[in-house]
Amino acid sequence: MRRETMAENIAALQAMLGELADSVVVAFRGATTALLDGRPRVADRVIAGDPELDDLRARIEALATETITIFAPVGPDMRILVSAIQSAHELERMGDLAQHVAEIAQRRAPEPAVPSVAHDLFRDFSAQAIAMVAKSAQVLRTRNVILALELEQDDDRVDALHRELFALMFGEQWTCGIPAAVDVTLLARFYERIADHAVALSERTVYEVTGRHPESLQL
Repeated sequence: MRRETMAENIAALQAMLGELADSVVVAFRGATTALLDGRPRVADRVIAGDPELDDLRARIEALATETITIFAPVGPDMRILVSAIQSAHELERMGDLAQHVAEIAQRRAPEPAVPSVAHDLFRDFSAQAIAMVAKSAQVLRTRNVILALELEQDDDRVDALHRELFALMFGEQWTCGIPAAVDVTLLARFYERIADHAVALSERTVYEVTGRHPESLQL
């Protein structure tokens, strides 16, 4: 697994992290399609693909740990290697959440798991969360600090849509019963958590690049 130099190992790690991030974006988009459009085969593919994400995370951690052990890096190189381990964990958790969404979609198939009264709002909610996942993947690839700092504002919009969903469920429009409310509550939590992981991933990238925590920086 080890390359000839630490620089080669770091390059390999960054490529693997980019691959893992792209795979998580694909998984979440697939899970959302399965969820909102009632497509169980898409849900099956997302669930079947989760072990591959877990394996890639394990390989990233192994290479980063081996690199630290052999080369004993300091300063920025150490930040990069530690960040690779932490980022791989964040991405794996994102993949797990995509799997959870797909499992609910699979359970309710062939009907969409989200009731029609909440469909448009949940489509907006999920689209915003997926956009954050895609942006965090771009941050990971480009190490763009400005883009990373934007994710805090994106997360505020996700939180606002989350509150709208709960207002809908507790309002007079909701006549879908308790099982549907449980599903939507869980799904909303999954998408809120994916947004939180996207923010955490970008914060790690900011620290890796600048050596400073995001709250000490301004857009």
